[in-house]
Amino acid sequence: MRKEEVIDLHYGFFKDFGFEFHPQNFLFEKSFPQGNQVIFVHYTEYPDATYLEYKLGVRIHAVESIIHKFLPTLSDYASRSITLIQSPDLISSEYPRRYVLKDSEPISDCILSAENFFIKHGFPWMDEMIEPKNLELAFASHGEFPFQTQNFVYHAFRGVTLARLYNSPDYLNLRQLYLEQIKRKEMTPFTIASFLQLLDYLDHLEIKIAS
Repeated sequence: MRKEEVIDLHYGFFKDFGFEFHPQNFLFEKSFPQGNQVIFVHYTEYPDATYLEYKLGVRIHAVESIIHKFLPTLSDYASRSITLIQSPDLISSEYPRRYVLKDSEPISDCILSAENFFIKHGFPWMDEMIEPKNLELAFASHGEFPFQTQNFVYHAFRGVTLARLYNSPDYLNLRQLYLEQIKRKEMTPFTIASFLQLLDYLDHLEIKIAS
């Protein structure tokens, strides 16, 4: 079975929940004023087994546009980067990180299980995380331990930016915590300098409306 055929099997379900497929990035996407919800469907065939894997996440436009002013990224990456992306098992322990199909096991069983996950847990999680204050709290609650899907540099850059934009009362405390962690983890001088430049930018950023 080709990847395109697997996407076709998901198309109607995700469309019913407001997601459109974007072939250029090979993902399903749903737009909101503050950002996007995204779903990746990965289908990989090997001689001994076939894997069907899902990743889901949210992008907050304001956060990504700021952090990529200070991170060395490709010119088009800032427009498509994801603020937080997770696998189903990190959202609900009832579901696997990926489905393993062996022999003639029908893919329909895996897709049905995945749809059940999205209805019960996936869509509600994305609806919660697209609210920036909830996303900021999720980053802050992780402390110095980044999400499994991103390294600490991105975690710190996004976390402190979320705090400045959406948690002004706690910004100075969180700012200091993220800065101490960057230094303690012995990041490169370039990374530390970039983070200090970000902090200077955030310190002088005028917040018109806390949302």
